[in-house]
Amino acid sequence: MLVAFPFKPAFPGVLARGATPSATITSPTDSPNVPGGLYADIGLRCRRSVAQWIGVYLQSFYGSAQIRYEWRGDILAIHDDPWDEHPGEQPHLVYPDADGRYEIIEPWLRASDQRAAELAHLHPDALAILAGDELPGAAPETTSVMAAYLCDHPGAHKRQRRLLEAALVDLHR
Repeated sequence: MLVAFPFKPAFPGVLARGATPSATITSPTDSPNVPGGLYADIGLRCRRSVAQWIGVYLQSFYGSAQIRYEWRGDILAIHDDPWDEHPGEQPHLVYPDADGRYEIIEPWLRASDQRAAELAHLHPDALAILAGDELPGAAPETTSVMAAYLCDHPGAHKRQRRLLEAALVDLHR
């Protein structure tokens, strides 16, 4: 299944048991309405490589001062409290489950079958990378393909590609 945020790229994974996205995205410019106006946070179970690409994307979009994915061996430490509202809860530690998947909790929305097919047509190489286990930054060709994919959405800002490259450098420190 592919999931995304409104106006952002989609990522593959398995929804956590009992998780149901609050809406479905049908186009890149779609911002589905939900009761109360808030999307529910749900868990997406994904392989390490996908979790790393999610982190690279989120850091490049929001800035590492707002969200930062830090790898401590096989443990993912997510720093997501820029205003120190919950200092005792930071960072949020994510351990791989028995299948080696990491549960990333965000307001994920399901990409419709039509939207998934569009993405497969527009970015087959990027989706193939996300379907594999190659880690971000492992090869320049991979970085180029993924940067094109992660920047191809209405929410991308002008400096997105440069910020993606900086987030990849942070990942490998």
